[in-house]
Amino acid sequence: MKFKQKSFRKIPNILAHLKGQFLLGIQITQLSSVQIEKISDRSTWDNGDSFLPNRVGKFSRVNADGKEVIRRDKPKETISREYYYTRYELHGRDRVEVEDSTWRTYERFPRDIIQPQEVHIKCIEIQNEKFLLIECDSNEDHSLYLHKLNLALELFGAELEVQIPAQDGFVQLPPKFKVVNWLILPSRTYTKEELREKIKTTISSKLRKTVKPIIEKRLNKIASYTHQEIAIGIGGYKGYVIYNFIDKGISVLESDSPNNATYVFNFSNWTELSKKTKTEIINGDLALRRIIHDQSWDMSIDQILR
Repeated sequence: MKFKQKSFRKIPNILAHLKGQFLLGIQITQLSSVQIEKISDRSTWDNGDSFLPNRVGKFSRVNADGKEVIRRDKPKETISREYYYTRYELHGRDRVEVEDSTWRTYERFPRDIIQPQEVHIKCIEIQNEKFLLIECDSNEDHSLYLHKLNLALELFGAELEVQIPAQDGFVQLPPKFKVVNWLILPSRTYTKEELREKIKTTISSKLRKTVKPIIEKRLNKIASYTHQEIAIGIGGYKGYVIYNFIDKGISVLESDSPNNATYVFNFSNWTELSKKTKTEIINGDLALRRIIHDQSWDMSIDQILR
């Protein structure tokens, strides 16, 4: 089937008449290498792989990150945030540029956080051809159903294919999907500089110049303590970094979002954590500790990792 529009305001009739579960997507060979790289940070997938897609447009951004709704109907709240800046100092007769940061306190309208849908893309092999597909169900919540359709249209383009799952006799689904959202970087395999550069690639290029150095400073602070392994998020998990301090028995999660906190988990849960969604990881009461990004953050990190 082929659609002319870039997004759906309502579920189109051809899809509204489908009953029960179905798979919506495209054969991988129909995608260009540029499209494939946009969808995720990998160029190939195996049958049974499942991953959160990259932030390609507004639907995939909401899918990965959720969104904030400004509540102008509520009284303003006071918040503090750290900002990076440069200034000049006189060193003898020379004016030298130096880097610094400061905390600013200001008022703003509060935000309601709408959690991300975190719909995953599945790689499924059908008659020796691989497809990238989204599992849909006409009986699911209407807004979620519509979100999946728009996500598929945004990621795969106007020519979408519908596949019917195995219970209706057509497509045999893998018995279990393998979640592929993290790239493991053992410390012994890379130099500190190589690790630092790989972590930089996961930080959003869209962060403001006053914010990005603060994020890098936090990541460098955690990385300055001896760790045995790093996992960086790929695809829709890009921007999330987990430091595994195996000898301390803990894992530390940091992200490039100025609004998020730092989370400390029991390392013994790492394997299970890596299979969960970001929302489950952060909101699932799994953390040993949640460290707010405030002026005591550095001291708290020192206490935990020293």
